[in-house]
Amino acid sequence: MSVSPAVLHRLGGDGPPVLLVHGFGADRFGWGANVQALVGTHTIWGVDLPGHGGAGNDVGDGSPASLARGLAGAIADLPRPLPVLAHSLGAAVVLNHARTDPGAFDRMILLAPAGIGGPIDADFLARFPTLTTQDQAEALLGRLVERSHFVPPMASHVLAGLADPDRRAALAVIAAALPDCAPAPVPDCDPTVIWGGQDRILPPPGDTVLGVAPEIIPGAGHLVQVEAAAAVNRRLSALLA
Repeated sequence: MSVSPAVLHRLGGDGPPVLLVHGFGADRFGWGANVQALVGTHTIWGVDLPGHGGAGNDVGDGSPASLARGLAGAIADLPRPLPVLAHSLGAAVVLNHARTDPGAFDRMILLAPAGIGGPIDADFLARFPTLTTQDQAEALLGRLVERSHFVPPMASHVLAGLADPDRRAALAVIAAALPDCAPAPVPDCDPTVIWGGQDRILPPPGDTVLGVAPEIIPGAGHLVQVEAAAAVNRRLSALLA
């Protein structure tokens, strides 16, 4: 099955590169709370995965392994190995890419990685591509966070992306594949895994994952990088120093 290439964007900064890979239904703009913490020390690269943002809508079978094929070409010209920060679906894509290209990354910072831990909220995934109104979007996206003030602007952005019927269809394929995807492969490097303690989309595991103990941030939901931006950014700065 063919897969659209991911689209790489320079988000700013100077210095050594770091790659940011978003989660399901998001895009490069979802890292707004984190980019400013890194632009003083790093060149920030963000991707739009197939079926998201400015990328095309051919997603193959929708699995993280398929989306990883779209990622490969987008980052082929970046210096390697490089550090990567990835969220949820994006983390599963990165792990699948690392399985086929083990020299790509020298540090992985994974936020609530899909394919690991407990079962993902399949109802959320299935409903997401069907959203048509602001009220519907706010009700569903409220599951992502513990603080409701994040939801209205996020809902408006999501609905703008869903205006394209082909985008809805692409996200529906990914949504159907993700709950039953193969477990994420264990990387060669020891990753850092960060989870929101109140994640309702993909609850944090009670034990080690990928060979490490996850770092739990209390009071944050699935979008831990948004709700607990200050704590996550401090950790990023330390890990990437």
